[in-house]
Formats: sequence, structure tokens, C-alpha cells
Amino acid sequence: MKEIKVIETPQIQFNNYKTLKRVAAYARVSTKLEMQSSSLALQIKHYAKEIIFNSEYIFAGIYADHGKSGTSIKQRDGLQALLKKVHEGHIDLVLVKSLSRFARNTLDALTIIKETRKLGFEFYFEKEGISSLDPAIDMLFTMMASMAESESESMSQNISWSFQKQAQKGKVTLHKCIGYEITKDKRLVIDEYQAPIIKRLFEMKLNGYDNAEMMNYLNDAGLKTSKGNAFTATSQITHILQDVRYIGQMIYGKTYTKKINNEKVSVENNGDKPKYIIKNHHEPIIDLDIFNQVQEIINQNTKTHQPKVYNPYTKFVYSLMHDKYLHTKVKHPGKPEHDLLENEYGRKQGTPRIYSKTATHVLRKATIALARKFSELEGEFDRQVDRRLNQKPQDKKLKALGAQIRTYKNDYFIINKKESLEPGDRALLSELEDLIIKLSIDYINLEDQSMPASESSHHIKDIKKAISSIELPMIELPFEAIRRIFDVIVVVDPENYVFVINTGNKVLSRDSLKKVTEVSPLLESSCKAKIKDLEYINWKIIVC
Repeated sequence: MKEIKVIETPQIQFNNYKTLKRVAAYARVSTKLEMQSSSLALQIKHYAKEIIFNSEYIFAGIYADHGKSGTSIKQRDGLQALLKKVHEGHIDLVLVKSLSRFARNTLDALTIIKETRKLGFEFYFEKEGISSLDPAIDMLFTMMASMAESESESMSQNISWSFQKQAQKGKVTLHKCIGYEITKDKRLVIDEYQAPIIKRLFEMKLNGYDNAEMMNYLNDAGLKTSKGNAFTATSQITHILQDVRYIGQMIYGKTYTKKINNEKVSVENNGDKPKYIIKNHHEPIIDLDIFNQVQEIINQNTKTHQPKVYNPYTKFVYSLMHDKYLHTKVKHPGKPEHDLLENEYGRKQGTPRIYSKTATHVLRKATIALARKFSELEGEFDRQVDRRLNQKPQDKKLKALGAQIRTYKNDYFIINKKESLEPGDRALLSELEDLIIKLSIDYINLEDQSMPASESSHHIKDIKKAISSIELPMIELPFEAIRRIFDVIVVVDPENYVFVINTGNKVLSRDSLKKVTEVSPLLESSCKAKIKDLEYINWKIIVC
């Protein structure tokens, strides 16, 4: 009979190593009353101290929203930045003061909790003393968040009722309106400079000018939107021309807030709610007959409006001569000979015209050259990208900041371990605490700023993929691939074009576009102009 002897495996002694949690916090205050009783600064300091001085935690930042409603998460930048970092795996635990501070929209809150639970990620709600990893939180959250949501809706209804009562008395909230000033005693009075420009705008509409021409007129006149910006969309002109405030009227209740798919949205009021029209509210700028004639023209144009044709040049060609993006005319879609600038009226006197036909020709030549030579250029492309996304300076700053924090923390704990503390020790502890918190927050902010570099690497791969997708010989211009390669075409002058590959994937400012001629090219050449009075056009491709 076989005899089997079992030799026990000796127990291996592992180091008693405990993985530290990367911990962040989320704070929010939404009203002035809350700011008085529980300021955002105090919340941030409380959480920073709680995390930074906990030996089992690694500080991962404080994310906050100031003056943001809890009913929707979409407009809460702090929460969105936090969730992005959570999904990228940079945070393990987030401390939140309470469920109501997190979200009052039940559906949003439960969706976030269920999605992050799958990642093994945890929210801890201090007031309720419950973790998002506890399945019981689903029912608790539904109950508590629903109560908070009902409270929010009740408050909204009360505010709405109050505004309705004011509207019945002819009193409505005043908002900025071009052509008027708002006095200290809450009255609309005519602005003597702006009013004639508004009158001229209505006259232009009656005389057959299109919205693009009127938009250029307003910009040339130096008029700004109510937010202080230049006019950039023709729809802004229609909005002005349809504004009943210019005939001395005010309307309360044109729109109202409605819940659709558990999300609050503003919808047009077609009789669902009371609407109040207040006539002779203030002095009119536009005569009622003129206003009505303009509305007829707008309505007629709406009926005959043709669907928009896709324009591959939209926000793609920027002219240094005109200091603006150029747009293809759409009166006869499909004809590239039409001028890129929308109209003669908007073109600065003396500046040359830029044609679609020319831009398309140069774009074709540059794209073909890039596709043919990229195997040779890829090394230089990568070197230029590395120079622009150089992380070494930031890495040095992070390293120095980290060393500074460790030094201060060592000093803090040495003093804190004393059996008895002198008044000077207590003062120094408080000073060190504030300094460590400030530097730790600075460290996380700097670390967060360096994260877009990793996002850029994905964008760069997409650019390379788009270049490799270009098929030669080129029969038709592959605009979809081209728009993935080039962020913008900068027309320096009729003889010089610059094609910009935006590896940083950030919106390029006008100042940066003006400096493209100073950047060393990845590739450059010239091609025949194919237009009168010009023999060759020079072009170059740059990486920024």
C-alpha cells in the first residue's frame, strides 16, 4: 500500500505593507446664505487638513463648485473635473460633506454611484456616515435625494409664483438690452449713441440687406453684445430684430422650465403657463409699423429658407489680412469659385479677395506632399511634438514642490510629538499647517495641468492615423481626414499660406494665429497660383 507523506509549505512572512488610498474631497456652496454660514474656503481647509495629515491617505486634491445649483451636474465644473480624474484611475476615495452637497438630482447621483462602484471607487458621505460601496445607499440615496429634490422644486415654484405676481403688476426683471441703459431705479432709458444704430439695423432689413451684412455693420460701428463681445453669428441679428423691447413692450413667461428625462430644460411657452405682455413699459426705439414689417420679412425668409449645405471651410480658414475666419458663400453651393469672405460689405477696403478655388488648390498640394513625405518627416514631427509638450520643467517644479512639502511635514510632526507645547510651538504648528495645505493644493493643481499632455498623445496618434489614411493619387479632397490633420489654414497674404497641425488639441487664440509665420516649418514648398496677377503661392506646414 502506498504511503503518502505531506510536506507542509512553510509560511512566507510578507512585509506588513498597506496600500495608501489616493483621497480627494468634493465641496459645494450654491447660495449667498450658504456662503455666509459655511464658506467654501472653510470646507476646503477642513478636507485638506483631514486628508493631508492622515498617514493612510495620499492627497489627491479638493474639487469644488461655487454658486452652482445641485439640481444638475452638467454645469458643475469641479464635479466634472473630479469624475474625469476618477475614471482615469487617479483617485480611490472622495470625501463629501453630505448627500445633498453631492447632488439633488436623484438620477444623476445614482448613475454616478453605480458607474464608479464598478471601478471599485468610493464616495464617503460624512453627515450620513455611509459609503457608496454599500448597496444600502441606493435606497437611502433615492429617499434623501428625492426629498432634497422636492424641496428644490418647491422653492423654484415659490420663486416662480413671486415673479408672476410681480408681472401682473407690470414689474419684471430687467436685463441688458442694446440701445437702452438700466437706471439705478430699475428703468429702461434710451442710449443716445446706440439707439440710432438699432434704428439703422431695422432700416437695413427693410432695404434688403442680409444678416451677415448687418452683423458687419454692427461690428464696424463698434457695437458689442450685452456681454461685451463682438457679433459673430447672424442669428444674433435676428434676435435683435425680433426683440419686442424695441417697441416699448416687455413679455414675461415666453419660456418656462420643464423636466424632461429628469433634466430641467427651458422650453417655449405655448399656452402651458401664464404669459404677461406689458405694453408701454418704456420709451420705444422702433415704430410699431416698421417692427411689424420686419417681422413679416423674417417670417417669409423662414418659410423659404433652404437647408444648410455642409461647408468644410467653416472655422477653418483664418485671414491675417482680415483678422477673422473666412466663410464660403452659400448662395450657390458646390461652386468653389465663390469668395470665402461672406460679402463685399464686410471686406476691409483695399484688402485682396481670398477665393475657395485658390484655398482648395493649395490645400490639395500641401496634403499630398505631407502624405507622400510623412515617412521621412515622422521623426522630425515627433521631435517637434516633444519640444512643444516638454514636461521636464513641470516635472522639476513638482519634484521641488514635493520635497518642500515633505520638509514642512517633517517639521510639523516633530513639533506635534512634543509632550507639551509652548505658545510659540502652537503658532508655528498653525503656520506650518496652512503652508502645507497651500503647497499641497498647488501641487495637485500643477499635477492636473500636466495631465492634458497624456490626452495630447492620443490626439497625436489620431493625427498620424489621418495622415496615413490619405490615398494617393488623390481624386477627391478627403475633407474629413484633412480636418483631423489641420486645425486651421492661416492665410498670411495672397502669396503665403500656413497649415497648422495643432498637437496640443487646444483652441488656438488669435494672438497665436498671428505668430504662425515665426514657427519653423515641418514642410514647406510652393505651387502655381492659378489666378490672375499671381504666379506662385508659398505654403508651409507647422506643428504647434
